[in-house]
Amino acid sequence: MESNFYEKNNELRRRYQGWRILDHFLGKDIPSKRYISQRNRILNLFLSEKKNEITENNIQKVDRVKNISEKNLKQNYIKKGIPVVMEGRAKDWKCIKKWSLDWLSENYSKDEVAIFDPVNPGNDKINYKVEKTTLKDVIQSIKLGDSNKYSRFNRLLYDHPELIDDFDWKWLYKMRNTISSGKTFQVFIGGKGSKTSLHCAAENNLFTQVHGEKHWYLYPPKNDIFLDPPVTRSPYFYSNFNPDKPDFDKFPGTRFLTTWECILRPGDILFNPPLWWHQVKNLNHSIGVGFRWFSPHDSIKASLVGTLMTLLSTNPPIWTATKHRTDFARIFKYMNSKSN
Repeated sequence: MESNFYEKNNELRRRYQGWRILDHFLGKDIPSKRYISQRNRILNLFLSEKKNEITENNIQKVDRVKNISEKNLKQNYIKKGIPVVMEGRAKDWKCIKKWSLDWLSENYSKDEVAIFDPVNPGNDKINYKVEKTTLKDVIQSIKLGDSNKYSRFNRLLYDHPELIDDFDWKWLYKMRNTISSGKTFQVFIGGKGSKTSLHCAAENNLFTQVHGEKHWYLYPPKNDIFLDPPVTRSPYFYSNFNPDKPDFDKFPGTRFLTTWECILRPGDILFNPPLWWHQVKNLNHSIGVGFRWFSPHDSIKASLVGTLMTLLSTNPPIWTATKHRTDFARIFKYMNSKSN
């Protein structure tokens, strides 16, 4: 009886994803009402099956480990697609000992910085607007309490490649899959209260917390049906659901979610698997660095539909996104010019 129940739930999930991918390939308007109504119909069927299983406010802490071996990290977390916090793994790295907002301002204040936020809350279109400023202006704004001046996907390690030696990059490279693409470093510099809304992407990510503290909410890929991501034909997937202020009327399926949660402190490294949804908030002034790579095997295992929608995206085309994977601002400027 129980196996039939779970098989039916899985079948409804597959049907939901089928309409989602049809929208991705065949939908002409954004949003495409026909495909949305079909997805909503399947969600309602799903909810009627699970009405006695409400797990509202069910929190699961992300595993925290110390001194984990490379073999165990790969076997028990990376290969299985399970998040884990390696507590203090980077505590002896140079970046942890010397990086701060003052240090960045003193040494790289003239660096050009692109400010953009891909998510328009409550909107079903990617926000491609880019504001150009300087790192000095970003840091001054952060110190004045401006949470909007959040430098995402900063190119600091590419504009100053000598800084990569402040990380154990040989270890990071070693954690990649044998068959994979990309060795991408992305710096995030934000003030207290700044955040990035719920989103996911098809890459593996080893995220190092360099300075300050950062709070993460995470959800496995199977929860697409509850989070109702808009179909934008972009390789950047997002949801308007906000775990900090859950709207169970607009997102009724989120009552069944189990929320994974963790806080990163300086020296911690989080493994964030491909296509896991995550919302991230800076608890105080923060510097973090993501190291990303794409593994077709890991991505397909996490979500075949998410992988196909990534590889066959048109907004922008995947070759444009891949070509400029170290400079997201160029992708967003390009797409903004196309939409105007």
